[in-house]
Amino acid sequence: MKSIKFWVGAGGVAHHLLVCEKPSAAKKIAYALGGRGVGRIGRGLPFYRFQKGGDTVTVVSALGHLYIPVQQCKGWSFPVFNLVWKPASGRRAKLFLEEIARLAREADSFISACDYDTEGSLIAFMILRNACGGADAKARRMKFSSLTRDELLRAYESTSELDMPVINAGMARHEIDWIFGVNVSRAMMDAYSCNTGNFEVLSAGRVQSPTLEALCRRENEIDLHVPDPYWTAGAEIRFPSSGETAKAEYSRNPILNKAEGEALKIRCAGSPGKVRRVEEAELTVPAPHPFDLGELQGEAYRVFGLQPWRTQKIAEGLYLEGLISYPRTSSQQLPPSIGFRGILTELGANEAYKESVSSILNYADSGRGLWPRQGKKSDPAHPAIHPTGIKPNRLGADARKVYDLIVKRFISTFGPPALKSSKTIEVELEQGDVFTIKGEAVSDPGWMEHYVPYVKISSSRLPEACEGDAARAENVRVEETFTDPPPRFNQSSLIKFMESNGLGTKSTRAEIISTLYRRGYISGSSIRVTGLGRGVIEMLRKRFPDLVSIGLTRDLEERMAGIEEGREDYSAVLIRGAEAVRDAFGHMISEFEAVGAEIATLVGEIKDQKNKIGMCPSCKNGELKIVRSRKTGKRFVGCSNYGEGCSFSAPLPQKGTVKATGEVCRACGYPTVLVMGGWSKPWRVCLNTKCPSRVKG
Repeated sequence: MKSIKFWVGAGGVAHHLLVCEKPSAAKKIAYALGGRGVGRIGRGLPFYRFQKGGDTVTVVSALGHLYIPVQQCKGWSFPVFNLVWKPASGRRAKLFLEEIARLAREADSFISACDYDTEGSLIAFMILRNACGGADAKARRMKFSSLTRDELLRAYESTSELDMPVINAGMARHEIDWIFGVNVSRAMMDAYSCNTGNFEVLSAGRVQSPTLEALCRRENEIDLHVPDPYWTAGAEIRFPSSGETAKAEYSRNPILNKAEGEALKIRCAGSPGKVRRVEEAELTVPAPHPFDLGELQGEAYRVFGLQPWRTQKIAEGLYLEGLISYPRTSSQQLPPSIGFRGILTELGANEAYKESVSSILNYADSGRGLWPRQGKKSDPAHPAIHPTGIKPNRLGADARKVYDLIVKRFISTFGPPALKSSKTIEVELEQGDVFTIKGEAVSDPGWMEHYVPYVKISSSRLPEACEGDAARAENVRVEETFTDPPPRFNQSSLIKFMESNGLGTKSTRAEIISTLYRRGYISGSSIRVTGLGRGVIEMLRKRFPDLVSIGLTRDLEERMAGIEEGREDYSAVLIRGAEAVRDAFGHMISEFEAVGAEIATLVGEIKDQKNKIGMCPSCKNGELKIVRSRKTGKRFVGCSNYGEGCSFSAPLPQKGTVKATGEVCRACGYPTVLVMGGWSKPWRVCLNTKCPSRVKG
């Protein structure tokens, strides 16, 4: 890396402008570089100034992306490929850009100090090029993986040229995603509007749609699964010499049919036998490798039930506090340059980790060395997620959990292997049938003791037995079981699927899943595709088959990674993405009316289903629906048999989203609805106006 090289103003004194990604990062960087001499400047905005080595340094903050791709020309049309980067809308974004532009006029040297990834590099580049009057041509880049003072000082003193391949990869991703998302979404909404005269928000995306298509395929596999029966047998084996018993499984499971199982049960019940084999083994379980973002999200979901987007947000907050390294990494490796012993020593000052750190350092000093177990994946920009050693002050409940998980995982990577003892006992009955007893126990926890409670140190004691010992089968059981359908995805397993299939990036996968939930395409923690989600994918499969293809998305992801690595040309990749959209629209436009009718039918069915509440408690055969009064516009619940012998109706709150619960009130048996929005928690409402439960709660 090159040493710092600034543009120097008159008299040999320079004024450096550092562009950061978020206000909290700007504050951290300013005080790390300027110490106590930092002064806050600006019109109530978080900008900082200090003197360093005779030069003036001003640290300014962005608000994430202050420039976004938008349509170049006016009007609502598709397909549209002409886009331009313009300032983001909103009063606060405008104020930040105005202040950055003012401060840029005072500076003669510029440094990108945003997070070192595609998004951070792109955020700074757009600000330097536009708000700072073309300063990207002479700007430098700070590269850091944590917001600790030592690392920030090193990054400031050894800046490099702007990382243009990374910037170009970021631009290509945003522009291709814009072309896909805007065009496909507009096509669906226009087709619906032309058919019905109404407007409905519908969306599709380059990564969103293939992900939803994969979920639909899993849904179809589950629906089409036909359970096949099979039988398994087991028994309790008693050892007369010791009086001990142990559960055993039949060695030829599964059994072919029920008749064979019944014959086995009759044949083996109470049958004597003997131990024909005892096998003992010791298994080595190596220490875990450090977290990348995907594994951290998966582990936090497993042990805490935290949704991936929530884990990512918490990790980013811990990074901005300087407590952990940059979390949006795909690396599972830790370089010695981070200072293993120093971090562990600082962690050991915390009473919660003192004992584990002492054990690890003693293990290292005994001649084993202080080396973490490395994973297979690497990231050229950042190491695996690790604590910095800085002790946290105050953290929220979820943040404490995630921080503790990261610290204990880090410590565990330096630990010795764990040892597990396994034992297998085979018992042959006098008729020749064989039953097997298996068990294992942790004989030496090794690294596991540093990762408790996130790993269980299990133990199962088996009876002492030797070859030739007498045995007897008791309580022989034969059970009918059915084959299971493929498991549903949860958010953790879906992220792993997306990663293995090249869908999205480490930074975007959690947000894509959240978007599918917000659009109403999926629901539940064990993910189910809704009727709307299925309908949208069916339409896209017929009209835009390439746009729901994992192959196309993976190809574009690989090409964008190629831009970052210098193997691909930015313009060529952008043209490839635009051509994919253009080819798909040729077929779409020729069948515009048919597509509109198809979407209108789908939306109508979904809306009708959403409005259904349940069976009418008055007439017992009508359907309760959410309707609006033509006179007042207010919504209420009415019976489908209204005017035909039933006059049941029930008022509803006029604010918030109303959803059917599919449940009845425990107090009176009337259907209930869930009202969401404007309250601290969802509000369950009974439709019986005289029910005592009709209060907020």
